Amino acid sequence: MMTKKEIAKVIISVLIAALTALAAGLVLSSCNVTRTVTTRSEAWQKGDTSVVIQTKTVETYDAEKRL
Repeated sequence: MMTKKEIAKVIISVLIAALTALAAGLVLSSCNVTRTVTTRSEAWQKGDTSVVIQTKTVETYDAEKRL
């Protein structure tokens, strides 16, 4: 069986770990988002000849939480 002193040490250790995780979450909050948009247009012509126009746009956003 654990003594009161050992229980107190465990509780304090858990509280310190929780506060450290919370502080790290607040300080290091950031994210990166990448969005890719592809537009494709096909135009058929005479015979077997066809024209395909394709554009691709890549957008990247960086964000961070400011306190």
